[in-house]
Amino acid sequence: MRWTEFRQCPGCSFDLGTGEGEKSCHLYDCPYLPQELDVFCPQCRFDFNTGEGNPGCENPWKCENGAETLAHVRNYRVWLAAGKPA
Repeated sequence: MRWTEFRQCPGCSFDLGTGEGEKSCHLYDCPYLPQELDVFCPQCRFDFNTGEGNPGCENPWKCENGAETLAHVRNYRVWLAAGKPA
C-alpha cells in the first residue's frame, strides 16, 4: 500500500500528527501506519510535525536519530492536506 492511500481504522479519531484523540484499537502506535507517515523520533518520541515533546538532544531538528523521521513530516502534511482518506 502506498502511504498516500493510508486509511485509519473505522472509529479511530486519533490525530497522527498531534498524538491527540481516541484510538479504537487502544494500541500505543498504529500497527498499520506506513513508515512514511511516522513523524515521531524513534529515540525520544519528539513530534517533528508539531515540534512538541522532550527531546533528549540539544537540537532535535539536527539530531541524527530523527533525521529520517523529520523527512516524513512533508509526507504527513501532504496526506493531511489530501483529506486523510476515510
